[in-house]
Amino acid sequence: MSETPPSPTPNDTAPETLARLRAEIDALDDRIHDMLMQRAEIIERVASQGGKRGVPIRPGREAAILRRLLDRHQGSLPQHTIVRIWRELFSGALMIEGGLVIAVADGVQAELLAVAREHFGPLTAMRRHRTPSQALADVTGAAAHAAVLPLPSDEDDDQAAWWVGLMHGGPPRLSIVAKLPFWGRRGEGVPQADAYVVSSFVPDASGNDRSLIGIEIVPDTSTARIVGMLRDAGFDVGSLLLRRVTRREVGYALADVEGYVPREDARLGTLAGFLAPPVVLGSYAAPVGASGPSR
Repeated sequence: MSETPPSPTPNDTAPETLARLRAEIDALDDRIHDMLMQRAEIIERVASQGGKRGVPIRPGREAAILRRLLDRHQGSLPQHTIVRIWRELFSGALMIEGGLVIAVADGVQAELLAVAREHFGPLTAMRRHRTPSQALADVTGAAAHAAVLPLPSDEDDDQAAWWVGLMHGGPPRLSIVAKLPFWGRRGEGVPQADAYVVSSFVPDASGNDRSLIGIEIVPDTSTARIVGMLRDAGFDVGSLLLRRVTRREVGYALADVEGYVPREDARLGTLAGFLAPPVVLGSYAAPVGASGPSR
């Protein structure tokens, strides 16, 4: 009875076969490079036609592109590699269009700076600041196109509660336009911090978004009452952050709600009982989570 020969291992592969496979990889690299150069030419044409006015980034479109690619992706190449490749392509395209300057408020640590570089590209110019107000001043003063800021917390002091200023600031009126990181599967060796991106343009929808609404409240207003009022108006509330200012007659609430909410959303007009009309502070593309692309 004959024995089945063992399957060849990588070390058993004939030299001529390895040479042929490497030649195929080289040919594919050339084709990829040709298409990248063609892509750059199209971006130049878009720029020459004034395709992007003002701040050139479009976080919603970028997120939609990444979700579409991840949805169609097959094979053994890690999904995170697809995200990284296209994030570099986005960064390169922005360099063709004149480049970006990003202000980062990361205090004494470098986690937010690392998150910003991961998202906007390692060659993008970064201006590092200790406080959110300094980073936001760069945006309002046109020294930076956008600011990367820490997520709000119930324990923030006046200086750290930067989102309250968005309710009353301007011109220019600033908005939250993205949440970082977009890729939610965070392994070892990658930045673990979360951040919002704030800029002077109205955020673009990605097809799967969340929005942030700022509300002035009487300080003793309960979380349940605010959530109930928002839900009665038709908002699906995911989370609510309260900021109660001691020795003042006003407090603030930050609601994270499902969907893209434009500034003129009719539901906002139905929200009575607050100290001032609620304000849409921005929207962001829902990050790709641990279970796969957000839909």
